[in-house]
Amino acid sequence: MSTMLQPRFLRRMLTNSPPPPSRVLPVGISKYVHSPQLDKDGWSAVTTNPNDSSDNTHAPAALRLVTWNVDFMAPNAGARVSCILDHLQKVVLAGSDSSCILLQELKRDSFDEMLRSKWVREHYAVTPPSTESWGGERRYGIATLVSRNIRATNAQMAQFTHSTMGRTALFVDVEMSLPGDSGDSKDSDSESKELETRVVRIANTHLESLSEGEQERPLQLQIIADALREEGVTGGGLVGGDMNMIMPADQDIHVRAALQDACDDPSAVTWGFQPRKRYPARRLDRVFYVGDQLEVAPVEVIGKGLKVEGRGPRAQWASDHCGLMTTIRLRSES
Repeated sequence: MSTMLQPRFLRRMLTNSPPPPSRVLPVGISKYVHSPQLDKDGWSAVTTNPNDSSDNTHAPAALRLVTWNVDFMAPNAGARVSCILDHLQKVVLAGSDSSCILLQELKRDSFDEMLRSKWVREHYAVTPPSTESWGGERRYGIATLVSRNIRATNAQMAQFTHSTMGRTALFVDVEMSLPGDSGDSKDSDSESKELETRVVRIANTHLESLSEGEQERPLQLQIIADALREEGVTGGGLVGGDMNMIMPADQDIHVRAALQDACDDPSAVTWGFQPRKRYPARRLDRVFYVGDQLEVAPVEVIGKGLKVEGRGPRAQWASDHCGLMTTIRLRSES
C-alpha cells in the first residue's frame, strides 16, 4: 500500500460516518418492438439509445401527466391494473399524443401485466425495464411510462437509504419545445426548423407511509426537489405520486422544499372512500413542481368509482386511490 494513501485510507476506516440519505442508480428505458421472429408472442423489449437520431421521437409542446397508486394489498392486482390502463387508454388519455404515466404500488405480477398490455407496448417506453431495480426483497415498487415518441433520457432511481419501507424516487428527463415551436407538428417545414427545446425532469415517488414515516417524508421530498433543480434541467421539474401527507406536520413539506402544489382545491381527495375507511378522506396523491419555465395546469381527480368488470356489491375497486391528471407546458421566454 502506498504510504501517501495510507493515512487517508485509515481516516476513512476510522470515521463512523452515516450513509448518504439516498443512493442514485441508473436504470434503463425499454421500448417494445414487434416481429413474428422475436419471441412467442411476437414482442421483445429493447433498451433505448439516447444518441439514436433515427428513433422518430420529438419534443412536444404539451405533455399530459397522470399519477396513480394502484394498490398492492388488494387481491387480483393484475386484473386491477389492466382495468386502470384500459380506463387511461379509452377515457383519460384518449386522443392524447404525448403523455407520461406514473404508477406506484405495482406488484411483480401487476408489473408483468402492465408489460403485457398491447397499448403499453405500442405507445410507451417503460422505466425501469424490470422489477429488479426495486431490490430483491421488495414486494412492490414504482414504474414510469413515457410516450415512445418523446425524447426521454437519463432514467435514474434514488433509493432512500433511511427508509424502513424501501421507498424510492424514479426520475426521467424529457425534452419539450417552447411555445411557438411546433414540437407536435409533423409537416416538413417544422421538421426542417431548428426547435428550441428545454429539458424537463419528471419524478415518480411513493413517500414513507404511516405516522412512523413523518420524519422521513420531508427528507425524501427534499432529495427529490434537489434533483429537480440540478444543472442541465433547463425547463424545470415536477414530482407526482403518493406523498402520504397524513399528519399536520406533513401539510407544508412541499413548501419547505420550495415546491409548488399543482392543486389549490382541498376537496381534491384521492383516498379514503374506495371503500370508506375509518380515517377521513385525504389528498394523499399530489403533483409538486419547480421552475418559472414550467406551466402546470391544476390537477383533476380521475378514476372515481372505477371498478373491475361491472357494477354491484361484488365488483372490486380498481384501487383504493383515485389518480390525478394534469397537463404541463413550457412558458414563453419572450
